[in-house]
Amino acid sequence: MLVTPTIFLWLVVLALVSYWSYKFLFGRPVNFPPGPPRFPLLGSYGILLMINHLHLHKAVAKLRRFYGTNILGMYLGSFETVYVSDYDTAKEVLNRVEFDGRPNLFLALLREKNFKRRGIFFTEGSDWKEQRRYILRHLRDFGFGRRFEDLEAETNAEIATLVDVLRYGQKYDYEREFMKDGYVKCPAVFSICFSNAFLYVLSGERIPREEAGPLFESGKDALIFQRLGDDFGTILSLLPWTKHFFPNATNYNRLRNASMRLNAFIESVIQKQLCSYDDSHIRNFLDLYYKEMQKTVPKEGERFSFQYDQLVLGIVDFFLPAISGATSQIALLLERLIQHPEVFSRMQNEIDEVVGNGRFPSLNDRINLPYTEATLREGMRIDTLVPSGIGHLALEDTTLRGYNIPKGTILMLGLDAIHNQPEVWGDPLNFRPERFLGHDGKLALSKDISVPFGAGKRLCAGETFARNTMFLIVSALAQQFNIQQPPTDRMPDLSKRMTGVIITPKDYWLKFVPR
Repeated sequence: MLVTPTIFLWLVVLALVSYWSYKFLFGRPVNFPPGPPRFPLLGSYGILLMINHLHLHKAVAKLRRFYGTNILGMYLGSFETVYVSDYDTAKEVLNRVEFDGRPNLFLALLREKNFKRRGIFFTEGSDWKEQRRYILRHLRDFGFGRRFEDLEAETNAEIATLVDVLRYGQKYDYEREFMKDGYVKCPAVFSICFSNAFLYVLSGERIPREEAGPLFESGKDALIFQRLGDDFGTILSLLPWTKHFFPNATNYNRLRNASMRLNAFIESVIQKQLCSYDDSHIRNFLDLYYKEMQKTVPKEGERFSFQYDQLVLGIVDFFLPAISGATSQIALLLERLIQHPEVFSRMQNEIDEVVGNGRFPSLNDRINLPYTEATLREGMRIDTLVPSGIGHLALEDTTLRGYNIPKGTILMLGLDAIHNQPEVWGDPLNFRPERFLGHDGKLALSKDISVPFGAGKRLCAGETFARNTMFLIVSALAQQFNIQQPPTDRMPDLSKRMTGVIITPKDYWLKFVPR
């Protein structure tokens, strides 16, 4: 057959298109970790959605088994991305300064009124270091991240209110939303207790039960953001323009509105304090920060310092884990305890023997309640709250375990995968608090190599606060109550959990029966 110039031209075009298509699908930087191909617009993200759109970290787990690697290379949209799924490599990433950056994802930007990078979680560089150092240093003065008798007393007062709610039922209108026929909705019932403990650190005040309706609403908004996000920032971070065409389908409207309402609540707390500010009488952290603001000229654009928009998002970043993260962690643990009543009974026996029932357990009791503490640690291991961590960014061209990591690469840490490594944990799928105890029955911290709060310079700043508050609340609940499901409910189906930015159980009802 005679090949005409037209046919020849079309064959050349077809060959070029095939070549460039193949190069786009399978091309990657030199010596980049192995992984799935990329497609137009979504990159490898579309593949993850096809494998398991409900739990993207589980989709990654299937891919890494397919490629036989714990360091998976892929594309999120146009972003080169590396997903690390083993403990040793994750610790290396967390402790290397060249991986201390944060990707500039739209999911983080939409939290701020003017779509600017603010706060602590999603910022980087000298501004982030200055703000993180200052906020942590001075929050510690009011009990955040260390033992502080005043804070423990206020937390116990808040626990007493929670116990009263669980024991005697609904008293105010807003409580109808999470209380019904002697049952309470989890995790919603815990949000006020946790957030009030943090507000005391922040402002030296707690919101009384009768006025806590707005505080409960802010907890709902925090949970919306945590549930509707995902490990990788959702499609909004890959294709921000989709918010204009599909504001509801992409959840942009719900995420944006929930963020603005949450910010407005934080601003109301700030404004209440500033109305009575006196620079000669510093009462709390907000006063300290405001004094610094008066001495600082706000920066423009992406740069920030001691200024109002940074204060709002900085507080939101500390408040969000307290009001939705820790509450969800307790709700996840209670599901495990329903499945394992023998664990709950052993906790109760230990608390009865050490503390009795005349007072709530204190942080001083912690060393003598090793099984209770081990149960909390096992809960945070087996139900890793943030399954893929928060993305890091390579600040320069570098290498990791023999692979090239170009500058600007996003690094995700599979914390859930790390907490389920058989070679590390032996039987990771079993809920077994004893794994954190030594032969003498005491807590063996050397056995706890879990990283639920991360590590290194990006270690979650609220780790100590969260661990202390969860211990106080969980031990008090075990001391005061037995737990009971509605008679029509089956055992918790852990496969029904939701994965957003964090893992949360679907809302469920539970009765706390006084002992």
